[in-house]
Amino acid sequence: MSSSAAASAYWRVAGMTYLKYSNLCADMVRAALKEPVKAKAKAREIIYFRQSLWKDGVPQKQVITDTTEGTAGKLS
Repeated sequence: MSSSAAASAYWRVAGMTYLKYSNLCADMVRAALKEPVKAKAKAREIIYFRQSLWKDGVPQKQVITDTTEGTAGKLS
């Protein structure tokens, strides 16, 4: 068994998707960082996305969402 096959078995056995596993690993690495690198990594976590609702084939008001808050708060 190759090393990559053995490593992937752990997250599959734990019932995790690869995305959840990689996010957990990234969170652990960020938590282990020291300042000022930790502050720079925290700044890169900020993610926004723009969403437009469509009605009758025409885009309606756009909403910008901040996903860094626990409940994805709306900015506008």
